[in-house]
Amino acid sequence: ESFLLELDVAFLENAVVLPMDATTARNETVYTNDQIAELCAMSPRLIGFASVDPHNPAAPKQLVDAVEKLGLRGLKLAPPLQQFEPADKKYYAIYEAAQGLNIPVLFHAGMSWEPGSRLKYGQPLGFEDIAADFTGLNIVLAHLAWPWVVDAVALALKYPNVHLDTSALYFDNPKDFLAFAMNHQVPLTVFERSLRKQLLFGSNYPRVEIKNMAKAVRGLGFSEECLDLVMGLNAQRLLAGRSK
Repeated sequence: ESFLLELDVAFLENAVVLPMDATTARNETVYTNDQIAELCAMSPRLIGFASVDPHNPAAPKQLVDAVEKLGLRGLKLAPPLQQFEPADKKYYAIYEAAQGLNIPVLFHAGMSWEPGSRLKYGQPLGFEDIAADFTGLNIVLAHLAWPWVVDAVALALKYPNVHLDTSALYFDNPKDFLAFAMNHQVPLTVFERSLRKQLLFGSNYPRVEIKNMAKAVRGLGFSEECLDLVMGLNAQRLLAGRSK
């Protein structure tokens, strides 16, 4: 109930909720696909993504089951936490499964806070081969891939199946951080004019209160048309392949 109130205050209708399977790398699972499905069954406003352990040979089959049996609608992977090189072809079967299911893949990109994680696995250019080899797969790089925002933007400009989300806060507060990343590191006009259909709102909750990130994004200076895309329409398009 508290979470739904968070959405109300931020003037948002839906939220994507995510698990993380780091069984091989950390011997831990941050919620399971079953738990996410159980949570989403409590409210139609919640949209569940799956996660799989990329080191597990059964990962592609597990992803298919999570989508087709549990009703989950996307895949979350975090290479720095799960400790894998995302473009290594040994993981291509996972992307093939996601492409076949017509679901987006949300990658953690950029800096990772987790102890033991490696920054090299989050560098945005490390996802280029996936974007090039799976043109039918919608890829979302979380956190603007900060601090490599320029590289992430270059990737999105070159590959229309690459998207970025705004769930980024690495210093100070959402307003000042996003103003730095999306006005200073890259001009806002690049996002407005060239990437308006490839940018999605993300809150980084619970690290950031949803209302604060929403206010920061709405205060950047986007046109209303662009804001409509960023705050909902782009996500609706990416999720349409597995709509309920």
